[in-house]
Amino acid sequence: MSLIPEEELKPSNGVNFAPMIDFLFLMLALFATLALTRAALYDSSIDLAQVKTENSNTSSLNEKEIYKINLSIDTNGNYRWVTEFSEYQLQSPIQVQSEISKQFEAGLIPKDKQNTLVLLHIDRMAPWDSVARLIFAIKEIGFEVHPIYESEK
Repeated sequence: MSLIPEEELKPSNGVNFAPMIDFLFLMLALFATLALTRAALYDSSIDLAQVKTENSNTSSLNEKEIYKINLSIDTNGNYRWVTEFSEYQLQSPIQVQSEISKQFEAGLIPKDKQNTLVLLHIDRMAPWDSVARLIFAIKEIGFEVHPIYESEK
């Protein structure tokens, strides 16, 4: 006669899955929270605009009233203000904000911010941190940002 029953001495054939299920539930909750947070921060009302390279003879009156600001971000995350004649290097999103504000206050940009298109030309290898900072900086002063892509042919 032994002090420990024989049922207790035999190895069990089953595996306890309760801790694994708890862990999977916590991981699911974590990734769902991250996905919703990312969508709320980065994917809020950003529309892509496609550049048409075809020369169209028909131009409407609305196209003549719209002012376009062309900004670009290169592979190193550097910002440039692109005009018809040259490009100007800008150091930070705050400098882009101040330049747009100066031109708006000077009357070079239409008073109705809806008539101003801020076109953002993004290099494929540009760091997304620089892109997101510039988009938020421009939206902060009340302008809409339209990232541009060109289709490959």
